[in-house]
Amino acid sequence: MNILFLNNFNARWKIRYNELRAEFPDVKFTAGIEPEDRGYAITKADCIIAGRLNTDEINSAKNLMAVIVPYTGLNNFPVELTKQRDIKIYNTHANAPYVAEKTVALTLALLGKVVHYHNNLKLGNWNRSNDNDEMWITLHNKRICILGYGFIGSEIAKLLKPFNVYITGFRRNVKNGFDEYANLITNEFNKAIADSEIIFNTLPLSNETKDIINAENIINFKDKYIITVGRGETIREEVLYNALKNNVIKGAAIDVWYNYPGKSIEPVFPAKFPFWELPNVVLSPHKSSQTIEAVNAMIDDTCNNIRLFIKSNSFK
Repeated sequence: MNILFLNNFNARWKIRYNELRAEFPDVKFTAGIEPEDRGYAITKADCIIAGRLNTDEINSAKNLMAVIVPYTGLNNFPVELTKQRDIKIYNTHANAPYVAEKTVALTLALLGKVVHYHNNLKLGNWNRSNDNDEMWITLHNKRICILGYGFIGSEIAKLLKPFNVYITGFRRNVKNGFDEYANLITNEFNKAIADSEIIFNTLPLSNETKDIINAENIINFKDKYIITVGRGETIREEVLYNALKNNVIKGAAIDVWYNYPGKSIEPVFPAKFPFWELPNVVLSPHKSSQTIEAVNAMIDDTCNNIRLFIKSNSFK
């Protein structure tokens, strides 16, 4: 069995990699290959650990039985092709509690006008007016919708429950109509958002979810707040910007975007439209799982997925 690591290693990865080699001495583990050797190594692999693989690479990997992703998102993989080839994909949701924590922090920053007050007080402005526009918004007793009620969504619901909120979860596959955190779980998109005041968007990016919030249905989000930590392209960029600019949507906290820096060392703005100029937006540079505990949890869980793959195929 040949297991190929294409991900970058930090100190913890090196420790876990050596543990796997000691635990499974009959398995060939390969890591740290040069970029020019990547293509050939992929053709020989039974299992690949990677954050990204393209269609040509999957097609060239004739022996491939599994792809193990050290993150949550699968939008960097030709998922339909892996299904056709019966290649299993393992990913990790070990970061879910930490993403949920950051999501609630962004929510409190948005509703609590933390950035607004901070910037004004730096100028000596205390926002002393009793006008509604100068007051912050409480989470208590609000009606919440969580789009993408999965691992992260349920962790968000768990953290929000002490605020005595009513939670509606939206997901494609509904096993039960509620759970210990959500008052209602539904697969009806419009029903999920209709009566909610605050929308949490944790949806992954897929053919079904791309632009799921668009020009046709944005009016259904009127006078609501949106906190989005799933994938940026689940919301049409121009539609979201205009809805915020024109106060159709009351406000947004955004951690996932439309334009990323890649390897650029120059400043890169996160969108074509200037969200950063709007007073009702809190911006975050895709950092929801960027804490040491979350990173370590994902590494450990990924290694457990590798063990699961090896053990389930050791007698084949």
